[in-house]
Amino acid sequence: MSEGNTILFDENTVFRSLGKGELSFKDVFNEIINYIKDDKNSSYKISIGTDSQVSSKTFFVTCIHVHRVGKGAIGFLHKSQLARPIKNLREKIYMETCITLQLAYLFDEERISKIYRTLGKKGITFEFHIDIGKKGETKVLINEMVGMVKGLNFVPKIKPDSFCASCFADRYTKAI
Repeated sequence: MSEGNTILFDENTVFRSLGKGELSFKDVFNEIINYIKDDKNSSYKISIGTDSQVSSKTFFVTCIHVHRVGKGAIGFLHKSQLARPIKNLREKIYMETCITLQLAYLFDEERISKIYRTLGKKGITFEFHIDIGKKGETKVLINEMVGMVKGLNFVPKIKPDSFCASCFADRYTKAI
């Protein structure tokens, strides 16, 4: 688990595969490519998202979810922490979104092109899941957080469509 006040992703960042144990991001990307190669006739949604849990520290779980639509999925997660509790909701959601942005930047033009070469542009969607929704306290943050994401190759999704952050990552923040 990463510690401290800065969370940065790079090629060597360790993720946990639900089926294959610890993998670097480079290995995760290769797993994604191989998963797509195994069934080029399917369509795919690659989603990323982060959720957090606050105690004496703030724990983050960032996930990559690759859904072979109608035929299963693979997932990878990275745990990190901030040495202090985040009490302010805006700061917490901002940090979750920024951490996911850092991960999105690893899916650079070269990697996105490699995915497209493997499958074709029509068979894949990239989604950026934000743990906010139209109900509850986070609704006031929708325009701000979605605006941060719009410039990427990822389509921003909020609750109830942001399952990567609000369900997948959430499940693993509760286990910390």
